[in-house]
Order: sequence, then C-alpha cells, then structure tokens
Amino acid sequence: MRRSHALVTTLVSLVAAACASAPPPPEPVPAPVVASGTITDGCPGIVAEFLAKPDSTPVTKVPEPIKMDPRPFRPPYPQDLLAKGKAEFKATVLVDTLGKADMKTFKILVSTHKWFNNQAVNAIAKWKFRPAEINGCKVPRNYLFSATMGS
Repeated sequence: MRRSHALVTTLVSLVAAACASAPPPPEPVPAPVVASGTITDGCPGIVAEFLAKPDSTPVTKVPEPIKMDPRPFRPPYPQDLLAKGKAEFKATVLVDTLGKADMKTFKILVSTHKWFNNQAVNAIAKWKFRPAEINGCKVPRNYLFSATMGS
C-alpha cells in the first residue's frame, strides 16, 4: 500500500508540475477591421480593397517620395520646351506597400512636350516612396506627380 501511495503521490506531483509549466493559451484573433464600408480580415483585406480601388477610401498617410534620385527634369532642355510660354506635366502611378512605383500603372494626364514623358518615366521608376497607410496598414495608393516650367 505504501508503494502505491508513493506512486500516486509521485504521479500527482508530476501532473501538477506539468500543468504549472504549460504554455499560456494562444492570443485571441483580432477583430475584423472596417474599411470603406466593408469588413475585412485586417491588413491583407484592406490591401486587397485598395488594389481593387486605390483611391476609393481616404488614407491617414498619403504616399510621398522619400528619395527622388534622379531628378525628373534635368538639363539640357529642348529648345522648344517653353515655346508656348509654359510647360506642364502631370502623371499618376500606383505606389505599392513596399514604397515602389508600379510603372505598369503609370499614366500621363497632361504633357505639353514629349520630352517630359521619357524623363519622368525614367526618374520615377527609380524613386523610393513612403507608402500610404490606413489604420496602421500600408496600402497601395496612386501618387500624383506634377511639374511646371516657365510662366
């Protein structure tokens, strides 16, 4: 009897020790985030929504260039660039969640001289951006680039 009592005591001690060192329960899954009127599964869902409609919802931080190297418009300038007195260029490009311009989405909105087009494409493709954010999630968002020369 003493042996079985000692065995039971040992087993109870081992079970108690095992329970005391058991890992804590897993963290609860965060609640869904509401973005643009629909419920999503956090950042991946928000990013998916923004890929579908990049400018549909206001963001807390807009994309902005953090490294504009090379500059987009460098001399030598074409002689006829300011023939109309003022030269203007506007384009949009989608900035992804890593801060890179997706040049497949590059669209020229206004260009008063064809020289602007190649210069802008070559420069913006190499720039680094701070991505847009909403609710702490980095999201793809269109960036508007514009420049004017002359008066």
